[in-house]
Amino acid sequence: MPRLSTPRAAGIAFVYGECSGYDGKLLREGTGHSLNMRWLKRLLILVALGLLAVIAFCIVGIHLYHGTPRWYQKPIATTQQVKDAANSADQKLIDLFSWAASARAQQLRRMRGKLRPGEAPIGPKTVVFDDDEINSFVSSWKIGGQNGTDLRMSRYFADGRIVLEDDALILVGESPAYGTLLSAEFHPLIDGQGNLRVDLDSLRAGLLPIPLPAVADPMNHLQSALQQQLTVKSPAVQIDSAQTADAAALGSCWIRLLLASLRDKPAEPVLIIPFDMTHLQSGFPAKVTDVKISQGQMMLTMQPLTPDETQKLSQDLKQPIPPGD
Repeated sequence: MPRLSTPRAAGIAFVYGECSGYDGKLLREGTGHSLNMRWLKRLLILVALGLLAVIAFCIVGIHLYHGTPRWYQKPIATTQQVKDAANSADQKLIDLFSWAASARAQQLRRMRGKLRPGEAPIGPKTVVFDDDEINSFVSSWKIGGQNGTDLRMSRYFADGRIVLEDDALILVGESPAYGTLLSAEFHPLIDGQGNLRVDLDSLRAGLLPIPLPAVADPMNHLQSALQQQLTVKSPAVQIDSAQTADAAALGSCWIRLLLASLRDKPAEPVLIIPFDMTHLQSGFPAKVTDVKISQGQMMLTMQPLTPDETQKLSQDLKQPIPPGD
């Protein structure tokens, strides 16, 4: 640095140096303040974007909650059309019951050594129902008024219907208490091991998916109630040598199927088909060999059980199912 030769020059240098230092300090402070403001603006922008995302999410959620699935249509059939569909379902069931009666009668003749010469075994039976027939038939059960349980249930699930889509059976109904449509989608099939599966695939409120863990408590209560019923019915199961299954066997069979569905487990591919219209609480066990569901239709194929299969079924239906299995 050059040497200052006069006091005046030294004074000027001193003043200049002080001012320069002060300006530098102001510059540094101004820069820091600008950076703080920049970060604050960015933070406010992020908060605003987050609020917009929450609002959009809520709007979409409300839209989905009150939305209507594409496959849902309110019934518009006339009273006569409903009666015709129910009558068609009745005729198909009577035909199925007649097949079960013929299979049981043949088993009785076999037991007594009275099979006719050249008598062919009763073959498989295929029955096809459309969703109008199923819903009309189920609706006919409701004639005669509602009991207290029905009235309580109607607050949460009313006007229940079955909708058949490709590979899916959907139970849907209106929920006055929640102001939306509630639906449960099942996928019935015969798996590679020949077992019947009716897995619960999804639950929805309108178009909004409901996570299955969110309904774990009511599902567990339902399973516990079914488990208690099974504990009562299983020890009483009777299937005689003529392949006649009693009411306990019928109840045990359906409860096991429901429990397997709720737990995503395979079930015995067996349905017990009534063969006497005056005794619908007993029937003939038949093996389900195929299930096909397309839009608006469901096809079931069944065949009679062999005596060995019937004996095994009787033993299986008497066995308890541990909770959670």
